[in-house]
This record gives sequence, structure tokens and C-alpha cells, in this order.
Amino acid sequence: MSRERVNQLARELLDAMTRTKSVALLKEREVVRQSIAHALADELKREEEREENVRRRIAGMRKGPQSGSREYEQLFRKLMEEEYLREGLDT
Repeated sequence: MSRERVNQLARELLDAMTRTKSVALLKEREVVRQSIAHALADELKREEEREENVRRRIAGMRKGPQSGSREYEQLFRKLMEEEYLREGLDT
């Protein structure tokens, strides 16, 4: 995802948050937007790392399924869930 798209999402999230009366910004809008953008970029990077770990695990299997097959996709999702659980995240 491009930097511009991350910044756009951060602006949209900030706008949505500030439309509710339950959110009060304790810092300036731009500081909050930058923090949101940074958090999004970090999570996207971590997601890419998770996916790469899963691809390596599948490639290292003796009789792993062929890439693009239904079995591959099912195994990929299962291993991704394991990655999330290992990090203490819900799927």
C-alpha cells in the first residue's frame, strides 16, 4: 500500500473518530493523524512479514500444496491464524 493511501486512511479514520462525541483529541490533529498513519504502516509491514513467514513454511513442506490451489489457500489461512495466535492477536 502506498504512503499516500496510508495517509488518506489515517485522515479518514481521524475524521470518523472526531465526528463522534466520545472522542476528544488530547494532541493536535496533525500529530494524531501522523500517529495513526505510523501505526497503520507498522501493521501493514508486520502483516507482510507474517505472510512471508507462512509462504516460507509452506514452501519448506515436503509435500506442500501447489501455489494457487484451493488446498494452498486453505493451508495459508490456517497458518496465518496460527501466526496471529502466536502474537496474541484475534483473527
